[in-house]
Amino acid sequence: MSNYKYTVAEIFCGCGGFSYGFEMQGDFETVLGVDIKPEALNTFKLNHQSSTIIQKDVREIEDVEILNILKDKGVEPYELDVLIGGPPCQGFSQMRRSNSRDKHDVARFTGYSKLAEDKRNDLVLRFLEIAEVLMPKCIVIENVKQVKNHVLNGREGGFILSIEEVLEELGYDVKHSIFNAADYGVPQLRERAVILASRKGEVTFPAPTHGQNWVTVGEAIKDLPTPAMKVDSLYKSDLGIYAHEANTDYLNTMRRGVKWFTANHNTRTYKDDIINLISSMPQGKNWSEVAESKRREYEVLLQRFPEEERKDAYDRLVEDGTIMPAFYKDYYWSAYTRLDPQKPALTITANANFLGSGRYTHPYENRGITPREAARLQSFPDRFIFYSSKKGDASTERQGVIMDMIGEAVPPLLSRAIAQHIISHELLG
Repeated sequence: MSNYKYTVAEIFCGCGGFSYGFEMQGDFETVLGVDIKPEALNTFKLNHQSSTIIQKDVREIEDVEILNILKDKGVEPYELDVLIGGPPCQGFSQMRRSNSRDKHDVARFTGYSKLAEDKRNDLVLRFLEIAEVLMPKCIVIENVKQVKNHVLNGREGGFILSIEEVLEELGYDVKHSIFNAADYGVPQLRERAVILASRKGEVTFPAPTHGQNWVTVGEAIKDLPTPAMKVDSLYKSDLGIYAHEANTDYLNTMRRGVKWFTANHNTRTYKDDIINLISSMPQGKNWSEVAESKRREYEVLLQRFPEEERKDAYDRLVEDGTIMPAFYKDYYWSAYTRLDPQKPALTITANANFLGSGRYTHPYENRGITPREAARLQSFPDRFIFYSSKKGDASTERQGVIMDMIGEAVPPLLSRAIAQHIISHELLG
């Protein structure tokens, strides 16, 4: 018999940041996780010991499989407390729903019909079908901020409005809002759309807990030791203890229950031209600003030579490293830029392993952030371990795979705030 008061099931769970935040609240037990990616599910299972997982395309899962799993957990239809998920706006494939899926009662709803006109909404439609079958007390859907303006059937914002129509026809009170994760203690400026639905009470949203008193990058990672190179030992790592004591609420939250430093704090080697490039990037400055400044600096330098000698001079200065040609390129505005230790990070994405994709360079050192540093910026506590193997073994070697699952996750502290609000405002009845 479980000691938890409430149950939560997560569809499109990835590594499980969304449901882990509910568990961090203290009253929730995760009973089900569904995803198609084996590495993410291996990580999910490791960190959600009491949960059952399903590794399938959600459109290929029969309703009875989900119902039977929940029944084995003692959860009948209408009894699941919270169903959560972030169904992608565009499917991973162009596979259409089977005809049997159109037999769901929800398929006759107006909002469902509007969504069904675009086959890229298959995954969203399947999520709504599962909601109809389970009829949980609460539903939470998270997605990128831009879906609020997504045009559907000629209606701006029609995507979210159609989802709300379906849930309202199922008997839920529904609202949506834009959340900034930094407002809830996450050291990251990450804006996301959240749809909250309840059939037990009138929906409201949690007030920000941090206002402008945001947790900064510096605070979030300052106690981490120098990372290991390439390899990473699990659990009692060769890295040993933390660099210093936890002296803030955030660090205490991240380190709770952890004595020895854990896994996923490994860096990798970088080519010399990348090292030279990022060594020229000051904290908090974007690519456009730095590139423009460098171009002016190089122009002044070249002006010292007669015009007929400038091409040869340019080539010599490039060869000896004085001029870096990369600064003449128009990269993405935050490419290769350093994190500002005095501010929250910009959005950590699935591309955080590639320094040219955004602001993922360490504030002080000439390297990218490690998976553990990325996890800290996403508010994953240090006891949450990431596996990179498809086979379920204790492997952490594929750093890019781990970075992907970290960047795709819902920050647990944002999720925890939503979970606490659901309980305190009696949205579960």
